[in-house]
Amino acid sequence: MMPQLDRCIQELGEGMVVPLDSGEVIFKLDSFEDNPVVEPQDIGLTWHEDGERKIGAVFNSGAEVFQDKVILTPRCHQGYQKTTFFDEKLGIERSCLENYISEVWPLVSEDGVHFTRFQNVVIRADGTDHQDFTYGIEDIRIVKHGRRYLLVGCGKIKPPFKGANADRIAIYSTDDFVNTTYHGMVESFDSRNAVPFPEPVNGRHYVLLRFHPNVHLAFLEAGMDQ
Repeated sequence: MMPQLDRCIQELGEGMVVPLDSGEVIFKLDSFEDNPVVEPQDIGLTWHEDGERKIGAVFNSGAEVFQDKVILTPRCHQGYQKTTFFDEKLGIERSCLENYISEVWPLVSEDGVHFTRFQNVVIRADGTDHQDFTYGIEDIRIVKHGRRYLLVGCGKIKPPFKGANADRIAIYSTDDFVNTTYHGMVESFDSRNAVPFPEPVNGRHYVLLRFHPNVHLAFLEAGMDQ
């Protein structure tokens, strides 16, 4: 393991077992004292509107070790505006963010704490590269599969905050986190946060699928290329 990252891990703490009033117990992770390790202004997620500096958002990242460094794939937002809309289903006025289109900006770190942009790479879903979904790519998870890295995220087929049935599993892959190949999306159902297993189990490939409020285990009949 990388010396700097190894030293950082040693300082993270061991977590604790916490008893609940119900008699059950949970394991609570220790929070890193220097969180957040990435803030929007650190990576240039700022803009000016009516003479006022605005700060965007960076969150929900996948993580992996690549070439002895830590790679993150956070969703990044900038240039959006706060507004309201009428929710016909609930019959009320609700707050929302207009133009809240997510891009993914890979970040890199030697120690897992101090991150910078990785060669200014951007993964977009705004219609530039394809038309499958054009309202952003969110929450990419990194799964190492052989020599490739699968990037599995959520492609938005409708504007955020503006409609149900808007999330589709989107699949990319890369060998170097610079050149990324888009393979398509799962069109048939609304879902996000899918995570394929990195290796087969007893010769079968599986994937975890989130269907609120549960997580399901599915078998990929055609293997990882499915």
